[in-house]
Amino acid sequence: MASQIIATIGLFITLIVLIVTFFKTRHTERMALINSGRTARIFDEKDGESNGSLKVGLLLLSVGLGLLIGMIVDSILHTEPTGVFVSILVLGGMSLIIYHFYIEGKRKERIKDPEDMV
Repeated sequence: MASQIIATIGLFITLIVLIVTFFKTRHTERMALINSGRTARIFDEKDGESNGSLKVGLLLLSVGLGLLIGMIVDSILHTEPTGVFVSILVLGGMSLIIYHFYIEGKRKERIKDPEDMV
């Protein structure tokens, strides 16, 4: 009983320390940027483009395909859950790699565009 209480208190203390450290470090970084005359624009996640829905859509589509392919492989090879999990992981990873190459291609196009150089 006492060990559970100590573990719970330790968990919450750890979480509080991590949160306080995160915000204190972020504040220090931003103050250093202000002192050097720069803006905090480097902390913006995206420059007005949102491709998060594309990433999630590709991932969910590939997980569904992985589930379907895994069930087919399971019925043919009689490898109960192994085929499903392997298919889901492989196709999910492939979709994230495809997404990465798509974003890198868009980024390279944006850099090559002469209007953005101005």
